[in-house]
Amino acid sequence: MKAETAYRMTVSFPGELDYIPLVRKLVSDVLLVLHFSPKFTFRSEFIVDELCNNAVTYGSSTDRSPVELLCETYSDRVEFTVKDQGGSSENIKRLRQAIAEESSGKGAGLELVRLLAEKVTCTIDENNLTQIHVVRTREGL
Repeated sequence: MKAETAYRMTVSFPGELDYIPLVRKLVSDVLLVLHFSPKFTFRSEFIVDELCNNAVTYGSSTDRSPVELLCETYSDRVEFTVKDQGGSSENIKRLRQAIAEESSGKGAGLELVRLLAEKVTCTIDENNLTQIHVVRTREGL
């Protein structure tokens, strides 16, 4: 696989917590098939779990609100992007608070994602649509 050619996988699922273990397992299986190490794969599972949990908890206004995960794998890195349809004003307020708490060291989830990744970007647009993008470099290169 060339560094500039990505293997792309997109998964869309209803905003329910019950779907997250299935999505996490799918990502894990794909990374293992693409010859990422078990350690890298396990840590990537944690990232996917945390991002999807945040999207369901803060970005799904109903159980039917879709959450989308884009996984792009390159020979030297993996990039995850999770998008949700935006929750209520209260949910967006809670998300912003969770991000602020994690930046101050009070939270744990996104802070651990930041420790495992080289880059984490979170955007919330004017319609409360949320997107979190994570870049994780392959170990041992």
